[in-house]
Amino acid sequence: MEVPGSLSISVIKMKKAKAPRVPVLESAFEVNLPKLLRAVKASGRPEVVMIDGDERTVAVLSDTRLAVHLGGRVWLADIVAVPCLNDRVRPLLKCPRAHEGNLQSLYWRAGELACRHCHGLRYRTSLVTGPVARARLAREKLVERLGGVPGDCVPDRPHGAWRKRYACMSGRIAYLTAVHYDEVRRWLKAASSTL
Repeated sequence: MEVPGSLSISVIKMKKAKAPRVPVLESAFEVNLPKLLRAVKASGRPEVVMIDGDERTVAVLSDTRLAVHLGGRVWLADIVAVPCLNDRVRPLLKCPRAHEGNLQSLYWRAGELACRHCHGLRYRTSLVTGPVARARLAREKLVERLGGVPGDCVPDRPHGAWRKRYACMSGRIAYLTAVHYDEVRRWLKAASSTL
């Protein structure tokens, strides 16, 4: 491109490398059958209000079927009794998309209720590139479990939490933080040696 009275500038449009946009399991609305069964048992009513972030919905549970109102529509999923050890029976959900297998959770994403295999959902930890990134994610999860925000240091012990368990978790957070900062130090040392 020529600009009058100045140098000529050439403009090249570069294609950006597109990172694979894999949907993450942690960001989908989860309908978990064991949680629903516990809530039904505690309340004594078959209707349960589910809240996940901004999303609110009502689920109705019977012995053989789960009905969930999502996206202006009622989704039905069959509950299958799967035999386990010691003559026990474990209730699991069948995917509404007729995916093979019985599952504990179904996920609401892109206007459809289905299992994680049908949606192609992955765990966030399976998408990270290396052990340091996995350590950072594990640290964030531990901080959140203790009631903190992912950028915080070790949060205070929550009221009613066991001291031994808190000590173990805070020690694990310190170790994971050290792993992350060791990698940052190595990167800074390598960057300063190239200058």
